[in-house]
Amino acid sequence: MHLKRLILFPILFITSFTSDCNLLNPQIEKNNNLLLLLGAYSLYGASCVNGPDIWARDLTTSSSVCVAVDLVSSGTNVEVYKERSLFVNYDLVKFARDFDTITYPILISTFGAPSDVDGDGKVKILVMDIRDGATANSAYVAGYYDPVNYFPDNIFSRVRSNYAEVLYLDGKELIAAVNYDPNAFASTAAHEFQHLLRYPRMRNANQTDELWINEGTSEVSSDIAGYGPQNSRMDCYSGVNDSRCNDGINGVSLIDWDSSNSDILKQYSYAYVFMRYLYDISGTTNTQRQTFFRETVIGASGTRANSTGNLITLFRTAAPNFDSSLLGSQNSDVFFRIFTLLSAQSFGLANLTAVEQVTSDATAPTTINLSAALTRYPFSANFTRIITNPVAPTTAKTSIKQGSTNFYNTGTPSISAGSSRKNYGRVTTGTTKGIFFWADAPSGLTTNLKYVQTDNEGTVPSIPQKPRSLKSVIESSTGPIPICGIEFTDDSVRTSESIPIE
Repeated sequence: MHLKRLILFPILFITSFTSDCNLLNPQIEKNNNLLLLLGAYSLYGASCVNGPDIWARDLTTSSSVCVAVDLVSSGTNVEVYKERSLFVNYDLVKFARDFDTITYPILISTFGAPSDVDGDGKVKILVMDIRDGATANSAYVAGYYDPVNYFPDNIFSRVRSNYAEVLYLDGKELIAAVNYDPNAFASTAAHEFQHLLRYPRMRNANQTDELWINEGTSEVSSDIAGYGPQNSRMDCYSGVNDSRCNDGINGVSLIDWDSSNSDILKQYSYAYVFMRYLYDISGTTNTQRQTFFRETVIGASGTRANSTGNLITLFRTAAPNFDSSLLGSQNSDVFFRIFTLLSAQSFGLANLTAVEQVTSDATAPTTINLSAALTRYPFSANFTRIITNPVAPTTAKTSIKQGSTNFYNTGTPSISAGSSRKNYGRVTTGTTKGIFFWADAPSGLTTNLKYVQTDNEGTVPSIPQKPRSLKSVIESSTGPIPICGIEFTDDSVRTSESIPIE
C-alpha cells in the first residue's frame, strides 16, 4: 500500500495550490475543476488508502466502499478484522485461532501456499455486513474472494484494491446460520480460502477454470479442513429433507452453470458430491487424495484441472488409485464410467453388469460390465446420507442435458440409435427403475484449452452472458443455508445442449 500513499499527497497538494488561481482562464479553470474532483475522490476512502481500513465491494452497485475496521486477532498466518459498526455474536478470536492453526495449514498443504502481494505473509479476513442488498428471509452472500485485491489499486476505478490477500465473510446472516449449523462460518471461510489459493494459479496459467470444478473443489475444501461431510448438500442432491430441492439433481447438469437458473443450489450440491467422490476414489489414504487435489490446482506436471477434460486427464495420470482396466484409458470412457458409478449408487442401483454406452453419435449402444469397478470404487462412509436417502425423483424427464442424469422409478427410456449421442448411458433394474444419462461436456473431454463458448452444436461462438454473481442460497425450513457467495469472473458462460429423449 506504500505506492498509494505516494500518489495521494501530491494530488492533494496540487489541488489546493491551484484551486484559487487563473479564474479568468476557462481552460485552466476546467483543469482545476478536474484536479479538485480528483482530490475529492482521493480523499474518499483515504483511511483505506493510507490507514488501516479495508476496501470491499458493494455488490448491488459494483463499486467499492471503504469499511472502517477493528483488528480482532493477529496470528502467524491470518489477521481477522471486524467492521467497526457491526455487532457480532460469535467468538471471532477462537475462529481466528482455529483458522490460523487448523484450516490454514491443512489447506496450504493440500493446495500450496497463498500469494503474498503485500509482503506481510498473512491472509486478512474481514467480517462485515456484506453489501448484497439482502433483506429479512432473503438470499444473501455468505462470503467471497475478490481477485481485484491481487492487483495494485487504481484510484480511477469504481472497484478498488487493497493489494493484499483478503477474504470477506458475512457478519450477519452467516453468523445467524451458526445457530443451526455450528460449522457454517468456519466452513465458508475454508471454501473461500480455496478460491484465494487457486486464483493466482489460474492467472499465471492464463486460464479461467470451469466453474463447477472450482466450486466443487471449494466445497470439498471445507471437508478437508474438518467441517464435513456436508449433509445439507447431500440432502439437496437427493431431493430429500429440503423443500428447496424437490426432485434433487434429476435432470440437472453438473457442468452448465448459470446464476439465473433456479437449479443453482442443486448444482452446488452436485459439484460437491462429484468432486467429493472423485477425491475419495483418487487414493486410499488422505495424503494420496490431498496430493491428487493439489495437482488439480497447481498443475506441477503442466496440466491443471481448468476443464473437465483436464480434470479427467489428471485423474488418470496423478490419482494413485486409478485403474485403467476398470475405468478405461481414454478421457471420454473414464468420465463416462465415473459418472455411471456415481449416478447408479446415488439411486441405489447395485447391478452394473449391463451398462449401455453409446460410443459415437447416431449409433446403437454397446454393453459394458462395471461390477468390478463398483466393487473397487464404492461410496465411502462420507456418503452415508445419500446411501440412506438416495435421489428421489418426482418428475419424469423428457429431455436430457449434457452432464446430467435423469432418474426414473418406472419406464426408463431406451436409447434410440438414430438420435443417440456419444456417451449416452442407461442402467435399468428389469424394465422399471433406472437412469438415463449423458456423460459428456460441451467442450469435450480431450481439450487442453481454455473454454470457449459455443452454440448447441458445439461449433459457432455465441455471445457470452454477463459475469455471474452466484448469490448464496435460498431459504430452508430452518433458515438460509450459505453456498459460496460471489464468483467474480469475466469468462464466458457454458451453454450445454438439452435435447428430447425418444
